[in-house]
Amino acid sequence: MRDERKYVVDTIGSFLNGSSGKWDWDDFTSNSLRSAELNSIRLRAAALHLPLDADGEAALMALRDEAELLTDADIVKPRPWRMATGVVCGLLVGAALWWNNYIPGAGLFQNPQLLLIPAALGIAVVSLCNKRKKVGPYDPNLVALNRHGRV
Repeated sequence: MRDERKYVVDTIGSFLNGSSGKWDWDDFTSNSLRSAELNSIRLRAAALHLPLDADGEAALMALRDEAELLTDADIVKPRPWRMATGVVCGLLVGAALWWNNYIPGAGLFQNPQLLLIPAALGIAVVSLCNKRKKVGPYDPNLVALNRHGRV
């Protein structure tokens, strides 16, 4: 999903005016979003008791307005590197090292550390890059949510 803010605003709006599909609201309340701010709005909308009374509709309208007021600077963040990328790069380097040090007749499982250590270093590099960019598990908003009991 490219524009999560538009998705939140449109889903809440269509739910309020009754034009949403049969499972749209259930999908919206069940699936988390990447943006911590929009996910917080989604969770607060999901906490409202259905069917909505006048107070519930007012609260849902306020949540839709809050989502509309969020700017792209509040929402858009760089994407984290995937750990699989680090593993694959490390394994490729390790395979090149293993191939270079292969001794014919010694068997396929000689020097397994030449495959495992570069893969572990690839994971460490990805983790350090994500930490430096403060994305993924190192996102300050996600860290703050985890401190308050969200795991």
